[in-house]
Amino acid sequence: MSYTAHGVVVDVTADSLVLRRSLLAASLGAAAHEDIPLAGAREVDYTAPTATGFGQVVVHGEQEVTLRFAPGQDAKGCADAIAAALRGEAPAARAGVSGLDFTAVDVETANDNWGSVCQIGAVRFRDGEETQARTWLCTPPPGLEHFDEINVKIHGITADDVADASPFADAAAELFEFLGSDVLVAHNAQFDSTALRSGLRTSGAPVPDVRLACSLALARDASRAGVIDVANHKLPTVAAYIGADDFQHHDATADARAAGEIITGLARRLSYSGSVEDLFTSREFALGTLSEESVIPVLRANTAPLSAADLGAGTDFRDKTRMAGSSASGSTTSAGPGSSKGGSTGGTKSGGNDRRGPAPWQSVSTPDTIPDPNPDADPEGALYGQHVTLTGDFEPFDKGLLWSKIAERGGQVGKNVTKKTTILVVGQWATKTSKEKRAEELQGKGQDIAIWPSEKLLAELQLDEAPPF
Repeated sequence: MSYTAHGVVVDVTADSLVLRRSLLAASLGAAAHEDIPLAGAREVDYTAPTATGFGQVVVHGEQEVTLRFAPGQDAKGCADAIAAALRGEAPAARAGVSGLDFTAVDVETANDNWGSVCQIGAVRFRDGEETQARTWLCTPPPGLEHFDEINVKIHGITADDVADASPFADAAAELFEFLGSDVLVAHNAQFDSTALRSGLRTSGAPVPDVRLACSLALARDASRAGVIDVANHKLPTVAAYIGADDFQHHDATADARAAGEIITGLARRLSYSGSVEDLFTSREFALGTLSEESVIPVLRANTAPLSAADLGAGTDFRDKTRMAGSSASGSTTSAGPGSSKGGSTGGTKSGGNDRRGPAPWQSVSTPDTIPDPNPDADPEGALYGQHVTLTGDFEPFDKGLLWSKIAERGGQVGKNVTKKTTILVVGQWATKTSKEKRAEELQGKGQDIAIWPSEKLLAELQLDEAPPF
């Protein structure tokens, strides 16, 4: 069993206490992970926390262990579980995956701004099995409180439902306490982690450093490897395929649970046991990171950025995008692929002087370094050997990320349209860009240039699946 104490998550097994301390506790000098044998323990007692004071659990023996419990935390449950272990009443054997420990997280949003978080769900997994779950309804960060009709239709949460709820920043703080030092798993971790970061920054709250794993990335990898065969990689589709129970899609906790079950189910099918970090490493992924500086998504290890500086322009994925429904031209428009959990294309119109965020050209500026094409890419791929140029806005995706994935598939990226260009990909923009005009001019002169919409490129790069999942 697993219990949240002050600054630590306590896993009670038949023969030990496993302590997984929070990032804050670890930064203050405590061991991030500690395994304490119960062999020398004699008894356990506890004091329950009050509404305003801490309680504690004390394990007496060769090594005395004291665990503090904040108001609302289950000191008695933890003490009872330890006492049961001392009596030889071992926890029931799990059908999970040995060593596969993580916490799955999902968020729901009030509108098409990713930071407008109104619900958070978290489910802790130990050895691939659920041990504890939490749900938070919350008021979205200041300035992001409005609820779009389409989002409400998707998740059913209204402004009235959160009227008396905690502010997002408080709910997020409890989430990260619950998370401890675990890897955060989500189905499209880019969305959920960016939503959390954007909401925290909007609230003026600190952003912790958290490692990210992505069930969507692992599911796509499993498809390529022939391990699963699904029509798409949306959360309900993959969850059903791996045998997860039916669930209420777009309830944050239910979605988080499904993401965790996908990780466990895929690990079984890959005949894997061990940590979630090693699971992703074994599939040639680098874990992503959430931090004050940036969100680095889960990507293939050979192309993954090592820091925010490697990402090029627009590294925040969403912090630099426009508010609900506004565009550079001031007309109402979609925010593009993955614009929200609700996928809203509506919102309020915003005149040019009221547009929030940077000038539009900032989101489409190109990185400095062009990656080299991968010579070992699939020669049958649509991008192999092609000379590819991008124009316009591809939010929420950074051009540096798109460039790296084009190169991974054997394409040669170009900054401008030239006589070598064979594919121009056109992203969202208020007017026809100079690159598109140049491509049409060269087409008219007989040059074989294909003009792709952004959706075609995202589909080829397997980046086309966007919320709602």
